[in-house]
Amino acid sequence: MRRVKKICSILNNPFILLRIVITYCWINSASGQCPPNIGFEKGSFENWVSLKGIINPSGNISMNIVSPDPENHVILSADKDGKLLDEYGGFPVISPNGSSYSVKLGMSAGGRDAHGLNYTFTVPKTSGDYSIIYNYAVVLENPTHQPHEQPLFSVKVFNVTDNKYESCGSFQFIAAADLPGFKLSKAGRPNVYYKDWAPITLKLPGFEDKVLRLEFTINDCTLGGHFGYAYIDINENCTTPITGNVFCTDVTNLTLTAPYGFQGYRWFTEDFSTKLGEKNTLKLNPAPPQGTRLALEINPFPNQGCLDTLYTTITKSLDPFVFNVTSDIDACKMPGLDLTHSDVTKGSTPNMTYTYFKDFDESVFVTNPKAIVNSSTYYIKASNKAGCTDTKPVNVVIRENPVIRIPTSIAECTPNIVNLRDPALVAGNRSDLTYSFWEDVNTIQPLLNASAITKTGTYFIQASDPFKCFTTQAINVSITPPPLAVVNNPLACGSLALFSANIAVGSDPSASVSYWTDGTATVNRLPESHLFTNTTKLFVKITSIGGCSVIRPATVTIHPYPDFTVVDPHTVKIPKTINLTTTVPFSQNWIYTYWEDSAATKTLFNPERIIKSGKYFVKATSNEGCTVVQPINVTIDDADILPSNIFSPNGDGINDYWLIPLIEYYPESTIEIFTRNGQSIYRSKGYTRVWDGRANDGNIVPVGVYYYLIKASPRLKPVSGTVTVIY
Repeated sequence: MRRVKKICSILNNPFILLRIVITYCWINSASGQCPPNIGFEKGSFENWVSLKGIINPSGNISMNIVSPDPENHVILSADKDGKLLDEYGGFPVISPNGSSYSVKLGMSAGGRDAHGLNYTFTVPKTSGDYSIIYNYAVVLENPTHQPHEQPLFSVKVFNVTDNKYESCGSFQFIAAADLPGFKLSKAGRPNVYYKDWAPITLKLPGFEDKVLRLEFTINDCTLGGHFGYAYIDINENCTTPITGNVFCTDVTNLTLTAPYGFQGYRWFTEDFSTKLGEKNTLKLNPAPPQGTRLALEINPFPNQGCLDTLYTTITKSLDPFVFNVTSDIDACKMPGLDLTHSDVTKGSTPNMTYTYFKDFDESVFVTNPKAIVNSSTYYIKASNKAGCTDTKPVNVVIRENPVIRIPTSIAECTPNIVNLRDPALVAGNRSDLTYSFWEDVNTIQPLLNASAITKTGTYFIQASDPFKCFTTQAINVSITPPPLAVVNNPLACGSLALFSANIAVGSDPSASVSYWTDGTATVNRLPESHLFTNTTKLFVKITSIGGCSVIRPATVTIHPYPDFTVVDPHTVKIPKTINLTTTVPFSQNWIYTYWEDSAATKTLFNPERIIKSGKYFVKATSNEGCTVVQPINVTIDDADILPSNIFSPNGDGINDYWLIPLIEYYPESTIEIFTRNGQSIYRSKGYTRVWDGRANDGNIVPVGVYYYLIKASPRLKPVSGTVTVIY
């Protein structure tokens, strides 16, 4: 177990995902012999030690030696992966300095994992110094953890001989929102910061015969939710830290390049009497005499190396050095300009190494020289094995690819054909474009029958402008049998919603149906919510799954509802009645029927003589069957109940019964007769048994005055009074 140094203390933002790409060069100024496979030039981990382990909650890492994990120790090649970009920073996963291989250490998933790669070697005796040069790009995910809990990437140089870490050889990379050179990523997870490619050089003087170990370590956060991974790329150029000090035949100028990644540079003559420059490159034209010795003072950034002075000697090589470039190049934004293509340096000496820069001072690499997409002046630096270099500019003009608008699909019904050469397909595009037709997206197989396509398939139209920039777009052609089309002409009263009209019922159930007011079914489509209120002619478009459409006419006929007004009758009083047939206007366009309910299910008999109050209903039915039901409110006031006050039940046929006029309108009424003493002598429910002077026991009541109580209806006040019986 070892304690991870507190290097994440500056992070207050969520997420520290750390992704670093590093280029390392072991530089031997005497022999130039690199340790075997230190740059993964064999495309393997030969001579490297792979490690895997965990980080505990306290920030302590424990790792064991393992075989390379295919998910966490991954070799990437420039040939295969040279155009891949980092998902967060958008920079290439292969170092832009011309390296052939990079290694991905770790993966984009948290889990408290730790992964490492170590390389151990012995520094041979040389007359010069060794230096480690890192080209790195960093992405940091920044959680709100304690410093010891953060994801971490470290690069260290361990002096095995002296059993100690070298302070000038150990670096740890962290980031924060305000760290110079870092930007907030707009891709993937939030609060991710990245730094594009940048170099750092580490000079290691005085280590002859000592055993050194390079240690690269990446770990997730201790809580397991945030991850880190790195790309490591080892440069195979094992020469002096200052390059460009050799000039070859036919080269009269020199560009000395200092180790990258320092805060300051100062170039001097050997005796420090004359300062020559303050950049990482020093351009000399003409080149100084062979054997001239120059000094360079390098000042590192805080906590990133040690102040030092380097020397270089100007030498001459008789090796041939011819460097030609195409000075002006036009290219298209897609697929972009491949600045590494051999045509760009055609005629140059074979087997030279090229690096690509954005600036004259050769301080900013071109991140993806295989796909230049912005117009600018770029700089190509050529180097041969002898160490001769030269840099030349290339003016690049990147032109936008044409924008074309064509349908993404065309469908026809058999036996029709599709004409891809129809000018209507490309109408509205630039007039200077030319079109070609292909069977494949790579435009290898020409489409020979573009004007008479008879087969379903995906075809490709390529539009090219006068600058030979082109855009290729797919068009899906479907030629299938027409769908079964059944069109109904619905009838409705008043209005009809399109979604309930069932116009295409019986057609192919897998087909889609749309409705239009124009015969081409292209101009005015009716929404499903459309409401027909008048008779309308329309067109039904029935489209199969394959896209083949059939257009059929249809008519939606809307008949009007009967339009009439009901006038409620005047109030009458029993025994008067009401004739409902007089409450509606006469019409020849519809007939009336009368009902007891609004649903018109209970027939109202004898509507000409209504004898009680209530709500009745009249239904008007037009000749086309359209119906309207309206209510009629009838009010018939109750009768005045005035019974006779005397009768003579003597059987002479004259006034033999006690009469109660209009009581027949109240069949639920109760009538009761009492003696003066309050004794009930007669009771009847409904006056169907008219009182003939007999008591309930059948005996004739004596002459006298009797009292009556009549309850005609619960809603009416009882009627009472006296009746005299005489004989």
